[in-house]
Order: sequence, then structure tokens, then C-alpha cells
Amino acid sequence: MNKKMNKKDLDTPFILIDLEKVEKNIADMQQFVNRAGIALRPHVKTHKIPELAIQQIAAGAIGVTVAKIGEAEVMAAAGIQNIFIAYPIVGEQKLNRLRRLAKTVDLTIAVDSMVVAREVSFALQQEPGISVDVLVEMDCGFGRVGVPEGQPVVDLAKQIAQLPGLVFRGLITFAGHSYDAKDVFEVEKIAISEGTAARTTAQLLRNSGLRADVISAGSTPTSRFSDQMNGITEIRPGTYIFGDLMQVSLGALALEDCALTVKTTIVSRPSADRAVIDAGTKVFTMDGDDSPIGTGRGYVLGHPGIIVSWFTEEHGMLYLPEEERDLAIGQTLEIIPVHCCGVINMFDEAAAVRQEEVEAIWNIQGRGKVR
Repeated sequence: MNKKMNKKDLDTPFILIDLEKVEKNIADMQQFVNRAGIALRPHVKTHKIPELAIQQIAAGAIGVTVAKIGEAEVMAAAGIQNIFIAYPIVGEQKLNRLRRLAKTVDLTIAVDSMVVAREVSFALQQEPGISVDVLVEMDCGFGRVGVPEGQPVVDLAKQIAQLPGLVFRGLITFAGHSYDAKDVFEVEKIAISEGTAARTTAQLLRNSGLRADVISAGSTPTSRFSDQMNGITEIRPGTYIFGDLMQVSLGALALEDCALTVKTTIVSRPSADRAVIDAGTKVFTMDGDDSPIGTGRGYVLGHPGIIVSWFTEEHGMLYLPEEERDLAIGQTLEIIPVHCCGVINMFDEAAAVRQEEVEAIWNIQGRGKVR
């Protein structure tokens, strides 16, 4: 940017990223893992912005986690050298891209079947001298991907360790069911259970003569308890960098630490108690439950009484309590979303804001990289 811009100059809808809050969130998580003696490998599917990944690594993160090869390619192009693809890699086109990527960066992949492992191994053998590290994915209760804890992990790991091009390093697990916890005490219980399952399974691996030097776990909700997950070597939280109402409901971040908002404009005042903004499901998505603090599908900064009531594709309907009914067409509002990860993937760019000034407009280079 050649000239200074105030955030009020930005058209709407527009993502605003509060740099002071982001920097605090990055520093707080890094300080926590440093005290706990574990490594941080943040999941960049949350922000999809290389500039932020570089900040996380500069603060002490050992590398990044991505969901898809497309995200890995974006991060590699930005100079990030240590990348973990935490997703099964299936299909010839993706395997060819994986092989090319493995020539330029240090890659780790997650595997939960011999079908995938064999195909990756075969693809890597097409160009001798390249390899990737492998973690077996273990299901600790979420019921998504992963083999059951214990002996099934060992059995799969033994087979993977024999395949050329694959270097078995340990296991990965993800307690996604922590997002359904009813309170912070249940999140803690889930985190400790995840850690126990991972530690016990890692010991079985070692007893079988296999490596288990990487035990990767954690999410933003469970990360705050990772110092109680004895044996874990690294965690992979993503949402902590921004925060959202989902994380507030789980006690992972405070409302005042939420760094991402969507700037919107009131475009209609059809009744005294209703305002309509220029952002609906194509901006805010419908991920997650309503706000735990009674403000519906979002939280309007500076207007805690407003309820973000419902959305259609292009419209957001706000219920206005009596004290907020002087809002006018053309007025702008900033709204914390329920789930920031879905919102970031709806935009091509975001404004990096300090105080009221826009320091940069970042391209969200990883958005839409679903292949």
C-alpha cells in the first residue's frame, strides 16, 4: 500500500484482522507451548495467509499444518519449509503434486490405510531419492478418519515402515468431539483422554521396535490443556490466531481476544426493530451453533444488544433492541462470526488493521485450495 488508509475507507463486506490481537494470540500460544515443553505446528487452514504463517514461525512454531496439497503449495511458495499435510492423499494428480512438493520442502503426511500408503510410496519411487515422513492417524473418539487406538495403529505402522519412500515417525490424533463439549470441564476431560490414548499407543509402537518420536495432537479447544497430555510432542491448533464465537463458547478465547471481524453496511431498515446488512451466508456461512452469549449468528462490536438473527445468501437480518433503533442505512458495523475458518474462505483479501489504520491488504492465497 502506497498511501495510508483508514478502515472506514474499506468497502463492505470486508474482513478486518486486528493486528494487535493477532500478535497477542500468537505470542500467548507460543509462550504456553514453550512452558509445556512441546512444539507448535499451527493449522493454517484457519487463515490461509502466508504472511501470518511466517509470523507464527518467527514466533517459534516448528512449521505449519495444512489440510490440502493446494494449501501446502501456497505455503511452500512463500518459503515455508516444514509442512504437514493432515489429510489422506488419494488420486494420481494429487500424488504427482505431492512428489513435486517433496523435492522442495520437508513434508510429513497423515495416513490411515495401506491403500493410501502404497499409492504414496509408488508415486515417490518414480523419482528416486525423495521421501516423506509419515504419521499414522489414530481415532481418539471423534469418529472421522483414523484407525482405532492401540494395536491397530501398531499393525498399520509396521507395514508402512517397510515401504520405500515413507519414513514412519509416529502418530497423529484429533479430538474434534471437543467442539461438542458442554463446558470447559468436558473439554479438559476430552483433552486428557486424547493424550492418554496417544501416549499408550506410542508406547506400544516403541515396544514393537518402531519410532514414535512425533506424537501430534490437539486443537484450539484442547490446546490449553496440552500441558496435561503427557507424552504429546506437538499440537496443531488453528483457530487460536483469530478466535470466534465458537471458541468463546468453549472457553478457548475471550471475546475481547477475537481478532477477525467482518465490516458490513446496513442497507435496509424495513421496521423499527430490524436492520438488514449486506452480508449473508456467502460471507458468514452457517457453521456452528448460535452465539453462547445470546447474540445469534454473530457479535456486533460496540452493540452487545443487537442479535444477528438470521441470514439468506446476500442478506443478514439484525434484531434491534429499543436502545439500538437509531441505526441508519449506510452505517457500518463490525461483526465477530461464529466460525472464522469458514468466513476466511469466502474472501479473496483481508485488511490487516492496527488501531484504525490499514497496514496491509493481504491476499488470502489459500482460499479455495480444496484440491
